[in-house]
Amino acid sequence: MNASLVRQSTTANPCKASKAFCWKVISSALICAAALFAPSAHADSYSFSFSGGGLSGSGVITYSTTPVPGVPGGYQVTGITGTFSDANAGLLNAAITGINSTSLPTNINPDGTFIPPGRQADGFPFSFDNLFFPGGDSPVVCPPPGPGDPEPPYPFGGGYFDIYGLYFNVAGGYSVDLWSNGVVPGFGLTYGVGDALNGTVLNTFGEPFSGTSVNVSVAPTPEPGSLLLLGTGVLGFAGRLTRKLRQRA
Repeated sequence: MNASLVRQSTTANPCKASKAFCWKVISSALICAAALFAPSAHADSYSFSFSGGGLSGSGVITYSTTPVPGVPGGYQVTGITGTFSDANAGLLNAAITGINSTSLPTNINPDGTFIPPGRQADGFPFSFDNLFFPGGDSPVVCPPPGPGDPEPPYPFGGGYFDIYGLYFNVAGGYSVDLWSNGVVPGFGLTYGVGDALNGTVLNTFGEPFSGTSVNVSVAPTPEPGSLLLLGTGVLGFAGRLTRKLRQRA
């Protein structure tokens, strides 16, 4: 038998071998991509950003999936990460260190209003309840003023926070309150923000009756279910492609 024919029949086709190797690399990459998209369990979360009056910040809010009793659409914020800046005070991109925790609202009135669990009367620079409203439809929660209180009632609601807002801490002894003024007739939905240093208020911005507002942007982070569908879809595609490529090789 011709020796050259023997060598030809027993030597792998270099083009086929090269293609098989390439397809193996591609299928492996797809499987790795699917693994990267595999979800991990976590609480519901929203990314956020805000800016106005020299105050700005951005990050991620996590909140409990259990609705707050007596507060329609409300959920308790359990964590926050990100950065905060106050150009007026020379504070730039300071780390947000966490929520200033408080209890859930109690003694809710029949009309849904309540006294905030975190109050200036307790030594805080701002009132707060740390509630988040994913639907952007916070209810009216500010009760009518008591006897002798010169302040008029505040019957407005709407927004991702209520009038009491979200109170969080920032590195360096700073604290920040971000709240919604609700939908004010003639002005629309407005937000406000204020910061303090070691309990003393520094700056506030967002007066609804003058038309000023903090620009607030909120968006849900990818849901675990969506990531699972994406990850399993990529895995399935990678598996089918690998089988076909093996057959062709």
